[in-house]
Amino acid sequence: MAITLGTNISSLKITNGINNITTALADSMERLSSGLKINSAKDDAAGLVISENMQARIQSSEQAMQNIQTSEAFLTVAEDGMVSITDHLQRINDLLTNMANDTNDIDSRTASANEIVERLEEIDRLASSTNFNGMKMLDGSTDSIIVQLGPDSTEDSILEIAGALSNCYTTAQGLNIILPDELNPNAFDNAGQTVYLQDDGTYVDNTGATVTIGDPSTLTPKFDPTNANCREYMAEIQEAIGRLTTQRGLLGAYGNRLESSYDSLSIRVESLKEGQSVYTDTDVAKESTNYVRQQILEQLNVSLLTQSNSTQQLALSLLGG
Repeated sequence: MAITLGTNISSLKITNGINNITTALADSMERLSSGLKINSAKDDAAGLVISENMQARIQSSEQAMQNIQTSEAFLTVAEDGMVSITDHLQRINDLLTNMANDTNDIDSRTASANEIVERLEEIDRLASSTNFNGMKMLDGSTDSIIVQLGPDSTEDSILEIAGALSNCYTTAQGLNIILPDELNPNAFDNAGQTVYLQDDGTYVDNTGATVTIGDPSTLTPKFDPTNANCREYMAEIQEAIGRLTTQRGLLGAYGNRLESSYDSLSIRVESLKEGQSVYTDTDVAKESTNYVRQQILEQLNVSLLTQSNSTQQLALSLLGG
């Protein structure tokens, strides 16, 4: 190779090599510091597209899992309300069983009937007040509750759970347990019209309208807690308990479906994250080895560059000779 004072070709080649090695070192340091193999689109354009699509599925699936947990809490609140109502129905059934026993006098039967009235009012209060985030659950007003339990917009990713709810008012068709007049100690005959004594001492008709009454002592009680009347109402209460228990069973079935969907999503997210890792996560062992290799090459090229630059000093030696 000729000794010249012009362009130092070997020095230029080594300089380019150092620049490439420096860039590779910077890339290795970025991958090692971030833990990611893809830090920008230029690192792996195709891999970036695949990993971002996976990330969208992962995040959507994780949100769906949160939806399921919220929905399970929704069903739990609904069932808690139904459990409380069922407890009241069971107590009413016990009281009726006691009232149907002819060895009980009218006073004890009246006391039992008064408790039944209070418990029926509490059932209506629970039907009205049981809610989740302001959404009524036991008054028959909620027609549709759709749970988004999947990461896409297909029909397979939704579940309608409103069918597990129930109208639990005492006057509702599905739970017709309003106390009959013959077992209501607050029901009176007012010249052929049935009126009901309220807690505030006023009287109302069966529509709830206030009725003015001149002399309450002229009212005839409709209360007639005979064995037959009590037994007839017992049968109705027991049917109501059966219907409500069936609804609770449906709540459990929906809860099981939600739990199964959650488990399935959990496995899917795990698999997606594992697949995404192939594209995005840095192989630390491999990248560390590559980093050390680039460091050694950098040091070697710097040494070679020094040697290449010193070669031109030979020209001065020749001139001095």
